[in-house]
Amino acid sequence: MGNSALITSYGNCSFEEFNSRNIAFVDKTIFIKRLDELPTRFPILLRPRRFGKSTFVQMLKYFYDLALASSYEQVFKNTVIYNDDSVLHNSYHVIDFDFSGIYGETKEQIVKNFSNKVLAGIINFCYRYRNFKFSFNQELNDPAKLIQDFFNAYQFYNFEAEDPKNLFILIDEYDNFANELINSNRELFQEITGANGFVKAFYSNIKAATKTVVARTFITGVSSISLDSLTSGFNIAKNISTHETLSEFSGFTEQELEYYLTKTLSFPIDSKDLSNIIHKMKLAYNGYAFSTKQKHKLFNTSMCLNYVYMINQDQSILDPEATIDPACDFDLTRLHDLLENTDPQNLQLIIKNYTNDQSFSLSGLSEQINLNKIKQYSYNDALSILFYLGYLTIDLERSKAQDQGIVLVCPNKVIRNIFRQCFYNYYIAPERSNKLPNLDVECLIQEADQITPFISSLEQYLGARLSNQHWLRMSEQSLVAIITTKLQSDPNLLVKDEYSIQIPALGERFIDLFIKSKKSSAIYIFEFKYCSHTQSQREGALLEKLKQQAKEQLLEYRNAIEFKDLPKVYGYALIFEGAKCNAQRIF
Repeated sequence: MGNSALITSYGNCSFEEFNSRNIAFVDKTIFIKRLDELPTRFPILLRPRRFGKSTFVQMLKYFYDLALASSYEQVFKNTVIYNDDSVLHNSYHVIDFDFSGIYGETKEQIVKNFSNKVLAGIINFCYRYRNFKFSFNQELNDPAKLIQDFFNAYQFYNFEAEDPKNLFILIDEYDNFANELINSNRELFQEITGANGFVKAFYSNIKAATKTVVARTFITGVSSISLDSLTSGFNIAKNISTHETLSEFSGFTEQELEYYLTKTLSFPIDSKDLSNIIHKMKLAYNGYAFSTKQKHKLFNTSMCLNYVYMINQDQSILDPEATIDPACDFDLTRLHDLLENTDPQNLQLIIKNYTNDQSFSLSGLSEQINLNKIKQYSYNDALSILFYLGYLTIDLERSKAQDQGIVLVCPNKVIRNIFRQCFYNYYIAPERSNKLPNLDVECLIQEADQITPFISSLEQYLGARLSNQHWLRMSEQSLVAIITTKLQSDPNLLVKDEYSIQIPALGERFIDLFIKSKKSSAIYIFEFKYCSHTQSQREGALLEKLKQQAKEQLLEYRNAIEFKDLPKVYGYALIFEGAKCNAQRIF
């Protein structure tokens, strides 16, 4: 296995080039047929960033557009939809708009940039349909009038057609520009998305055109926060983001990932190596479900493509958690907005459960969140936003076990770590963030005989960073998360929590905290135990019991396959009684 000739598709959403340039891709064309079978002609599909939405939109354009009929054979040969021989291919006039990358500090700037995006779509339509006549006014800064003028011109262009309603509108990233404003300028966001804003007027004109020229639309985005302004003007559009029919239209199933790996890996591996790669990627990138009736959990598309690109560059199997796609920032500004504008009690509960890897049950998602009518996000709103942004996903097993509602969980380790880092850097004691003591990690970097300076600095850091209220709600998982987040900022250390290892006869185990020095061969593994001072006083032998548990676990970890023949592996039990840490070296 390996030495494949196909090119990885990382960074390439031009679907039409996949066949011609011998680029590997996962065949999602079956979802074109499923799109045709939907009960709505105006679907809206929301997915987290970097999940393959734009590639899907490109695929729809090449499948449906009349002007691209000559490309159909080259673009779709050997795909499922090609073999199905659908009569719908290349049967519409398609106009597509991409509303990503719209920036501006004033309403005028945003309206102008939005108009330019609309113009770009019209110009591209004119390029494909040379007989279509449109009078351009480059100074026009009214998107609603611009799209209306286009519809008028199209109606005249298609006047003699048997069915004048033959226009298919594709809109990618409908909410991208608005989401950028939510955290930076909420008042401007409310102005442009409100009842009198240009966004509503633009979509109102699309709705009106469904009576004359528009046959279908397909809209993608990330969040439901801007959806109210869209659907209030275009209320026949239907949010089908959690509908089972298209639940797997983006992202990779495990079977699809395995296929992609076998086609693109350019260095030799055997079946055992392939299983190891998939296992590592599953922990880091997998776990997404967007419908309670979905059959398979999904891997994040861009993260997988980036990882394959990186290991092909390195010609070796790398750690997926250390090779994160830099473009996958997962809307950190939106997360900041959530932290600032959620009711404090609800926020505390969400953060506590998230940090402790607990699930969330709710009756249903908030499909439309109107920031012109609310000042703070409710508990349900906040969880829904986290779902749409990709920080939470549907737990298939537990959701199916419930009669009603859904259960949400964190999808994977990468997303959990991104959330933790954002939360602990932004929310916990931000006013003291510049005054906090540093951790003394020199003993870990240089492999000193003892790590007392590190433990002492750890107690000081935690004491300065956490209030009594935090300690009252502390758990072992939260403690590990706080320490891991702090240590990961040190460039001389490789730091991971819940580090996966394989132990002969016992199987997979997870180390609480794994630290490797980049300047020596030393590896440190830590097993954490936590109890409050009250618990320790109530149960006199509790600390000794926890210490013995940690010792037994560490001795098992030392036998891991990953540590075989490594002489410099140090195992420490860290027993916390409140902020006080009792450290014991086990080996």
